[in-house]
Amino acid sequence: MSEETMVISEVARKFNIENHQLRDWCEVGLVRHKRIGRIRYIFTDEDKKIEKIIELKEKFGKHAPNEMIREELIKANLMSEEQTKIINKDLEEEDTNENSFKEAFLLLAKKIEEMDKKMEKKEQLTLPSENLAEKKDVIEIKEQMNKLEQDNQRLKEVNDQLLKKLDSIHSAMTEIQKEQGKSIWKRMFTK
Repeated sequence: MSEETMVISEVARKFNIENHQLRDWCEVGLVRHKRIGRIRYIFTDEDKKIEKIIELKEKFGKHAPNEMIREELIKANLMSEEQTKIINKDLEEEDTNENSFKEAFLLLAKKIEEMDKKMEKKEQLTLPSENLAEKKDVIEIKEQMNKLEQDNQRLKEVNDQLLKKLDSIHSAMTEIQKEQGKSIWKRMFTK
């Protein structure tokens, strides 16, 4: 087996398929790959297998069961039972590594959150009483500003409604004036 690889996007372009299709085939163990960080690399000796998978998906439909595709690949000598076990083992290790990383990240995030809470408590304890009063004043001012902004928004909406009504009244008055103008002319010239 060759250890030479290509980035998944290059392989997808090469076979004129979408990245997500190839990524799905990797995830279910149809295509041998490796991951470095977030980048997935496809082994170059998988080309014939990818061609066959594309052919099988066209033949059986894009939602053909992966087990059926795997069996067809084994029949075509493009995948052995041993390779299937190796790919499945790699996938399990990848899942384990990914889960370990997630657990470590969550633990780190929890520790940071705990430290932030401790820092907030410490800051609150060390603030002189005048700063607390100033903070309360600032909070009250912010609340008043928010209320004024809400009131301003409501007034703007009312103003918009009034302007619309004024426009419709103006249009109606114009129509009435036109009609009255016509009747005055008719009265003047139809005696």
